[in-house]
Amino acid sequence: MKKQRLGFNIVLLGQIASGKDTQGKLLLKLFNMRTVETGKFTRLLVKQKSATGDLFRKTSGKGTAAPTAHIQKFLQDEIAKTPKTKDILFLGGPRLKPEAQLLKKILAEKKQDYMVFYVSLPDKEVYKRSYGRKAGSGNALFKMFDEDNIIKKRIAWHKDQVSKTVAYFDSLGKLTKINGNQSIEKVQLDILRAIKKHLEK
Repeated sequence: MKKQRLGFNIVLLGQIASGKDTQGKLLLKLFNMRTVETGKFTRLLVKQKSATGDLFRKTSGKGTAAPTAHIQKFLQDEIAKTPKTKDILFLGGPRLKPEAQLLKKILAEKKQDYMVFYVSLPDKEVYKRSYGRKAGSGNALFKMFDEDNIIKKRIAWHKDQVSKTVAYFDSLGKLTKINGNQSIEKVQLDILRAIKKHLEK
């Protein structure tokens, strides 16, 4: 079955362990998009034996954000090499307001539309799901860092920094908030309803 092209990009953000990666995979099955994933980019850098790798390991291990300059360059390069026949799914980022402002500028210059989803999750559920990852349902990087103090730091950083990005996109009229504390199917349905509404504008 031929995948539908939406004609606009999607930024999919979310609280820690909110299921945004799962929702991203579901979107890719339905629509003609390619993924630009800042999280994957930072995980690759963490593995590098270099000064940059050392810098990213320090930030990843403390529950803080990756260096903004590197993320900005990554976004610029990925947007530039995306075929005109595809839309982009920005999965898990931009998480910082300066990165969001850069993304808005680049997409405006290319005259590309976009919508932003934020999948929310209560702190209690973040802990529950993070422990589930630690027990074996998540990837190796989370198993390394998802200890109590790290989870607390990541939640605190998310509230302090990512909330600013979410508020920024909201001020632009681009944001749709999704309740992540429900089944995968219901979260997907909420996202698809919002996409349909955007297409009908």
